[in-house]
Amino acid sequence: MGDYNKSREYYQQVLATAKQLKNRNAEGQALVLLANTSFALGEPQKTVEYAEQALTIFKDIKQPRLEAFTNTMLVLGYGELGNDAKAMSADETFLSFTRKVQNPVWEKAALTLLGNLHRKFGRKEQAITTYQQALAIQGDNQVAGADAAIYAGLARTYRDLNQTAAAITNYKLAIDRIEAVRRGIEGLPPQLQASFLNATADFGKVKTSDTYRELAELLRSQGKEVEALQVTELLKIQELNEFARGEDKKIQIPLSPAELETQKLQGTLIAFGQRVAECEQQKCSQLSQLRTELDNLNREFFQKIKEIEKAYDGKYPNLIYPGNFLNDAKSVVEAQPNTVLVYPLVLEDKISILWASRGVVVKSVEVNNVKQSQLIETVVRFRELLETPTSDITELKATDKQLYDWLIKPIEWELKKNKIENVVFALDRSTRYIPMSALFDGNQYLVENYNVSTVISASLTNKSDSFATALRADRLQPGTQNTPVLALGLSAAVTNFNPLPAVEQELDAIIKSNATDAQGIYPGLKFLNQAFNWEALRDNLTGKKILHIATHGAFVPNDPAASYLLSGTGTKIPITEIQLLQNLNNLHLVVLSACETARGGANQNGVEISGISSYFIGNNRAKAVRASLWLVNDTSTALLMQKFYSNLAQDTPPTKAQALRQAQLNMLKGNTTTNANTQRNIVVEARPNAPNQQRRSGSKFAHPYYWALFILIGNGL
Repeated sequence: MGDYNKSREYYQQVLATAKQLKNRNAEGQALVLLANTSFALGEPQKTVEYAEQALTIFKDIKQPRLEAFTNTMLVLGYGELGNDAKAMSADETFLSFTRKVQNPVWEKAALTLLGNLHRKFGRKEQAITTYQQALAIQGDNQVAGADAAIYAGLARTYRDLNQTAAAITNYKLAIDRIEAVRRGIEGLPPQLQASFLNATADFGKVKTSDTYRELAELLRSQGKEVEALQVTELLKIQELNEFARGEDKKIQIPLSPAELETQKLQGTLIAFGQRVAECEQQKCSQLSQLRTELDNLNREFFQKIKEIEKAYDGKYPNLIYPGNFLNDAKSVVEAQPNTVLVYPLVLEDKISILWASRGVVVKSVEVNNVKQSQLIETVVRFRELLETPTSDITELKATDKQLYDWLIKPIEWELKKNKIENVVFALDRSTRYIPMSALFDGNQYLVENYNVSTVISASLTNKSDSFATALRADRLQPGTQNTPVLALGLSAAVTNFNPLPAVEQELDAIIKSNATDAQGIYPGLKFLNQAFNWEALRDNLTGKKILHIATHGAFVPNDPAASYLLSGTGTKIPITEIQLLQNLNNLHLVVLSACETARGGANQNGVEISGISSYFIGNNRAKAVRASLWLVNDTSTALLMQKFYSNLAQDTPPTKAQALRQAQLNMLKGNTTTNANTQRNIVVEARPNAPNQQRRSGSKFAHPYYWALFILIGNGL
């Protein structure tokens, strides 16, 4: 999902320019785009207002195609406002036009919207019939690609009717066709094509990735935890595809024998649905009789589905994932003893927590009565309190405990009973904005009991196949001489950016420049200020085990192309260019010494954290990234970094997760103080002159502000 607030500003500028130039066509198109943006932002009244203005213009300038298309915005706007009659009227207008011009792509879209309306307003049987009519329309790849939204609509309808087998089959068919939805729509400008595809998806700002999430929850509710986790893995990949706007991986999801039978039965309904649709168009005399026959076929279908589900129940498990999820999960949980892999799945009105432990034993638990909006609000407040070192610790801990009760307490007994030491999270939606180490049970933080790390997904984690191999390959070797480091940093002030004086101290404490250097820890190279440029980064990675970057930068949600790291020359290095770097696969760890992401909110799902990390880590890339979630105190960060690297340099090196935990505990329980208030930042937006927060001189570092911001993503060994 793009940054819709920025899009709205841009389209408003386009609208103003079109009015100045008296270009009515451009003015109308800008209004349609504003309508679509308003719908994406959850503003249906504005959606209707913009669409009505556009409709008036297209009627005046006699643009029937754009006039017809604008009705899709009215369908969505009025539908969200609960005005069934006006939404139906707009869709009927659109549907009539599509049939008049014989455009199968648009007709299929109109029927899809009509099916969504029927489903939204409780007419489930009519929704199924309409979806079947839409599926029956044949055509080129554009028509076939649009089937993804129809199958998703059918899946949600069957789910609501408790027809589980039919729902699962259609969810799988939807996911299998998701790639085709993004194909262009003939006859519209590119921006309107994107708007149109969004419009045909569903009500309630449903995204493509939600189809995966809904299927995962449905499988989990049926006790099929392994399949649910498999789909959750695919969800992570789909979210990264949406974030990076790259080419999606084509996913072919196999159907079980029961689901193949369901698909075949559904095919007969689709064919009959087309007969009904043709009769409706021609107003034939047999319409009532055909509708009765269709009702009977649907009833038979429901009964047959129950019989199929009973016959095949449990015989063909785990057919979804095209890879081997169990092996991926096993390699994570068995890489070191006493590890559990946890997937919190955030749904609209509850949280499902799935986890895999040694063996690979997969379990799940449901946390009811937690609305997504409630979770977002709590996460945002938690982050606000965390990011201010002078915040009320009582309120902080109360908010913190609420999140703990939702996300950890339901599985707390499992962690304690099995003496778990390492908790690896694959986070979802707003939970990505939470530093999980800082979750508070009422007495202790999570970091006081466990080594905590996160992964994008099990399949995208660079790891070895066994514990023995992990010890050799995934762990840093004993002896600092075996761990060369490339360190780059910016301490001086550059245009529009404040100086970071502690960065020089930080790099000096990490890099041992020569044999007589008593201050540094690891051998390697350091490039400070003017010496830190793209070439220094690109040309010095060979042979290095750790890459350490301490500088300003920006991680921009929903737009990786606008995200950057600031070089020592003041030049911005786009995050997307990280993929150009060679030898990333030799790195055990990439440390981004200071960064910030968004706090979360209604229009953010935290995927930028995984998305930006994915440029550094994954298959054939670095094993892990250490980053932070908010603006950091310059001096305290340097001290924590020194402690972290000192931990790694022990004769028997701990894992990266253990080294981070030990450094955090040192900050939490130690007495180190500072008077400094300089902040370095990699901010969510480009805010080079963000004001420094006030803090008490000489305060201890026990407040989570100082230590909880750092997260470890990827292989924590």
